[in-house]
Amino acid sequence: MKAWWESLATRERALVSGGLAVTLAVLIYVLVWEPFQVSHRRLQQSVAEQRADLAWMQQAAQDIQRLSGTARPRSDGRSLLTVVDQTARAAGLGAALKQITPQGEDKLSARLDAVEFDKLLPWIGTLEREHPIVLINLSVDRTEISGLVNARLILQGTRP
Repeated sequence: MKAWWESLATRERALVSGGLAVTLAVLIYVLVWEPFQVSHRRLQQSVAEQRADLAWMQQAAQDIQRLSGTARPRSDGRSLLTVVDQTARAAGLGAALKQITPQGEDKLSARLDAVEFDKLLPWIGTLEREHPIVLINLSVDRTEISGLVNARLILQGTRP
């Protein structure tokens, strides 16, 4: 290789050296610089998208806090058992309410037999909407009489 280089004229050496320098510069650009730039642009775009997501999440969190503070019903001092019993009677479910069993301070199970399904669901909605009560479990079995069901509920009072 050294003999070949020395056999070249000065002008040819300059051309080969220049060609080698250009080739090396193109290889560095294609193999190093361009992939770096593509990756950099992709990361900048990803950061911008994540910042937009973060701004949306922060706004949604503020909305949730604002809504949860105003939408959560307050306890009126009555026990969970009393609220369930009184609202069931007010909804016309008193005769169907067969058993209410406390399960600790803030939880109870209720059994309703031969209750009208069309009255049961609005009553449950009223409990959750107007009182600090959450439905944990609902089991409904239909009866032989059309429109009537047997229901078992587990309700939990939420602390204000």
